[in-house]
Amino acid sequence: AVVSTQSTGEEKLEYIELKHEKFSREIEKVIGFTHVVRLLKKHKKPIIGHNILMDLLFMYEKFHKPLPESFEDFKHLFHEQFPVIFDTRHITSNIKVELKSDVKYKDLIRGTTLLSLFGECNKNSIKGLLYQPKIEDNLGEAYGMREHNAGYDSCLVGQVFIRLAHFYCLWKNSSPNVKPFHFQDYIREFSNFKNCLNLIRSALSHISLTEPDPENKRPQWLIVASKCNSKINMDHVKHVLSAFGDVNTRKIDDYSCLVALPSIGMAAGLLVEMEDHEKYNVQRYEGENGSVTKILIVSVVGISVVFLSALLLRRTL
Repeated sequence: AVVSTQSTGEEKLEYIELKHEKFSREIEKVIGFTHVVRLLKKHKKPIIGHNILMDLLFMYEKFHKPLPESFEDFKHLFHEQFPVIFDTRHITSNIKVELKSDVKYKDLIRGTTLLSLFGECNKNSIKGLLYQPKIEDNLGEAYGMREHNAGYDSCLVGQVFIRLAHFYCLWKNSSPNVKPFHFQDYIREFSNFKNCLNLIRSALSHISLTEPDPENKRPQWLIVASKCNSKINMDHVKHVLSAFGDVNTRKIDDYSCLVALPSIGMAAGLLVEMEDHEKYNVQRYEGENGSVTKILIVSVVGISVVFLSALLLRRTL
């Protein structure tokens, strides 16, 4: 038998509240990582990453708002929400330059990949420094040393940042009366690197979220063309050019390709050495209207292509 009873106003209110609580719990589950992003915004905590630009773009679009149409708008809006960003790739590149004149430490940092930096930062030359913070983790056991796992890489980045910052503080403040550093000391000493994001395969070394972007100090692209109207063999081109150092190539058509080099000296040397090459003509690339313009991006997943085009197309010269 079914018995129908009239609910009191109090029972109806209790039912509505329970339904609302259940709905709120479901929403909280769906929101997921957005909770973390909101906490970062609320407390203005520093965000630290390695080659972090793409991660920031992805985070902004997926957990905050759609990416704006212009690069300048993005810089302003992102900095407004996340005022302190550090890119350990950018930091490393600059520290390496500063250490060149120091006989003792000029070869301290060799690699720039996250895994190589982590290894170097855990050598006694850095890890064994005075007052070096003690860092304990079990991620090696938990994740089986799998780099590129998001949680594992985050741990590596954090440790690299702390180790490098501690070394940098000691190096900049060498004194017999040195005392243990606090985290804010690290932030202060790294202030010149704050909000600067490394660019990969770019005409610019980095972009700044708060200042005008730096001038282009990279050499002009070169163009390699096959002689005798024969189709160009990209593997062979890369093999020939590898003798001059680390180069990046991009095929233009069946008979030519672009070459980007990291230094002006390397470009000048390559032009001289390749002047009478039997298979290839090499010359400076003028491009459209005599300028080198584009930043190379190998792959971008889940980010607005329109925005990235606006972000990454740069005018130079």
